[in-house]
Amino acid sequence: PETGIINIFVIVAGLFYLLGPILGESMATREKEIQTDIDDAIAKYNEASARLAEAEKNKKQADTVIKEIENSISKDQQDLKMAMETSMKAQVARAAEVAEKSMQDMNSGAAEQLEAYILEQAVSRGVAELTMMPANKKADYLDSVISQL
Repeated sequence: PETGIINIFVIVAGLFYLLGPILGESMATREKEIQTDIDDAIAKYNEASARLAEAEKNKKQADTVIKEIENSISKDQQDLKMAMETSMKAQVARAAEVAEKSMQDMNSGAAEQLEAYILEQAVSRGVAELTMMPANKKADYLDSVISQL
């Protein structure tokens, strides 16, 4: 039993002695690879953090621009509404003015036509009365008209 333990100890010591430098180099290489991977991961994390910060900054700027555009649209809508209301009021006022002028023209035209009609009827009735008047009244009428002149 003691030889088995000594043999195992010798084999393990021999393996460490023979494989020690190879395993040491392999472990050192693996450690360098792991450290390189860690450094790469840290660099990628830092780059991703920088990109995230840049994206958040760009988003804030975009939100600001969107808000300005929305405010501008709202202001433009109000301005357009006011301009349309002003234009509509001006058109209504012009239409009312034109209608009033037309009514005045129609009233004055109607008054002139009525006056012309009355004058025409008065003359035609006067002529009719004169033609139907007895001769002695015609002479008296002519004398009175001549004396007024």
